Amino acid sequence: MEIRHLKTFKTIVETGGFTKAADKLGYAQSTITSQIKSLEIELDQPLFDRIGKQIILTETGKQLLPYSNKMLQLYKDIKEVTSVNGEVGGDIVISAPEALLIYRFPPIIKEFKDKYPNVNIEWHHLDPLNFKEELTTGNADISFLLGNELNDVDILTEKLWDERMMFLYPNDFDWNNTCSNLLYTEKGCSYRFLFEQFIQEYNIPSKSTIEFWSIEAIKQSIISGLGISMLPYVTVENELSEKNLSGMEYQTGGKIATYLMYHKNKWLSPAVKAFIEMVRKHVQR
Repeated sequence: MEIRHLKTFKTIVETGGFTKAADKLGYAQSTITSQIKSLEIELDQPLFDRIGKQIILTETGKQLLPYSNKMLQLYKDIKEVTSVNGEVGGDIVISAPEALLIYRFPPIIKEFKDKYPNVNIEWHHLDPLNFKEELTTGNADISFLLGNELNDVDILTEKLWDERMMFLYPNDFDWNNTCSNLLYTEKGCSYRFLFEQFIQEYNIPSKSTIEFWSIEAIKQSIISGLGISMLPYVTVENELSEKNLSGMEYQTGGKIATYLMYHKNKWLSPAVKAFIEMVRKHVQR
């Protein structure tokens, strides 16, 4: 049983198909099919049922998946035990929300890559509804959460920054007469809940809701007069100083902070430890 075959199997499950897995891994689809066939021959059981255009894990496939995740994680850990020429190397997979990746981490990444050029970093968008599963399965080495402190005995958390939350509105916003569209971030986002709480607290009338996946799209929509929203101050600091939009800090709605998280059973490679220390260094500045 080869590691690359297990990686292919896992990628098919994650992407939902052979073609998408081939695109992600850079293989021909015939190679993907051949690798899965090798696994099925070795296990003497099919791993997928093919129903129309859908593929569904068989019972054997379901049982193989957690073992496959463990094997791939162990393989990754083994590769990172040693480093090239005494230098820290290897791969890090990090999940983080857009707000942190764009507005907090660029200087950290720059300094880290200058110091550790042999480390490869893969960033994933943090899914606020499923990030714990990513940490548990090893799909992410560490995650950064923007929200309330996580209460989970299996996930170790460390508070990094307190985040100021801003209610944002167009410069011509009329608190008494304006009925606005509510511009929401994705479901599960902690400051989406704060925004809903703010709207009720201040009894602000609304027309309808629009959901965005992009903070930049929300900012530009506010500037154009489309509606109102709530975002972390760090994401709109420039727009507020340049008076492209207006805002007020929401101080009574509860604390939002940035947290570092990883699974309690996760072996932290030298590369992961180095990245965590770099983040802590920037927190102290």
